[in-house]
Amino acid sequence: PPAGKAQQGLKEQDRLGSLLGRSGFSSIFAATRLSDGAPVAIKRVPRKRVRHWGEPPDGTSAPLEIVLLAKVSTGFPGVVQLLEYLELPNDIVMVLE
Repeated sequence: PPAGKAQQGLKEQDRLGSLLGRSGFSSIFAATRLSDGAPVAIKRVPRKRVRHWGEPPDGTSAPLEIVLLAKVSTGFPGVVQLLEYLELPNDIVMVLE
């Protein structure tokens, strides 16, 4: 999967917009990638809500959703692309196309 990045880097690279949706497990926000103005979605999942962890190719531990998204993020139309993710002490943050 794409490497996680520092929280400050996330704020410098993406401008958070309005809340698109919320469930019992996550919140999804509209955002804009500042480097090229591309629309992205920011998904925030509280770490305590992550029930399943997997092992990406680098041998570390990551939420299974990230491991699976990385496997299917091949650029195929209709499949949401995982652009990058960030692990914070209390949250997992994913940047999606």
